[in-house]
Amino acid sequence: MSESSKSSKSPNSSRRNNTDPESTRKEILQAALEVLAKDGPESLSVTQVARLAGVNRGTAYQHFPTREDLTHATTAWVSERIYEEFYGDFEELSEKNEVYPADLAQERLSEFAMNNPELSRAWLFDVMSTKGVVTDPFWTRYVKELEAFRKSGYGRQDIDVEVFAFISLSSALLWPIWVGAHAKNSKSRKKMQRRFVDEMMRLTLFGSLEPSVHTELLERFGKTTAPD
Repeated sequence: MSESSKSSKSPNSSRRNNTDPESTRKEILQAALEVLAKDGPESLSVTQVARLAGVNRGTAYQHFPTREDLTHATTAWVSERIYEEFYGDFEELSEKNEVYPADLAQERLSEFAMNNPELSRAWLFDVMSTKGVVTDPFWTRYVKELEAFRKSGYGRQDIDVEVFAFISLSSALLWPIWVGAHAKNSKSRKKMQRRFVDEMMRLTLFGSLEPSVHTELLERFGKTTAPD
C-alpha cells in the first residue's frame, strides 16, 4: 500500500474493529456524542457522524437508518452512562444511608461533569429540548429521589422538587465550561471544582439572603419571622 493511500484513511479507521458490529456501533455513538455536545441535537446527521467515526456511510446507516434513530440512540446511551455513574451502587448506599447523602450527590455530580464534559452537555441538551413530560431515566430517578429526600424529613418540606432538580443538575453540568475557560492547569481545575461543590452545599444549607433584613420577602413566602 502506498504512503498516499495510508494517509487518506480516516484517523479513526486504524483503531476500529471492522469485524465487531458492537464496537462499530459504540464508535458511531461516540462520534455522535461529540457532535451533539458541541452543536446540539439539530446538528446531527448520519453522514457527518460516519465521517467523524471513520466508518463507511453505508455501515452507519445499517446501524442507524435515520437521523432520528441516531439521535434517540445517542441520548439514550448518554442517559445510561450518567445513570450508572450516579446510581450504580445505590443498593450498597441504601444499606448504610436512609437517603442518598446530599454531600455525596453533589460531589458525584461535579466529578462526573468535570470528567465528562461532552456527556454532560449532550444530556443537558436532550433534557432541555424535550417537549412534554421528560422520560429520561436519570432525570426521572433524580427527581424521585429528591422527593423521597424531602418527604423523609432530611430536606425542607417547601422545596419545589422539579425546580431544585433543574437548578442543581444544570449548574453542575455547566460549571465545567466556565472552568475550561478559566483554569490554567489541573490543580486550578480541582480548586474550581472544590469551590463549586462547597458553594452549592453552602447555598443548599443556608441560602444566600439574610432573612432578618428581608421582611417583605418573609411575608411573601408565608414566614412571619426569620428562622433561628
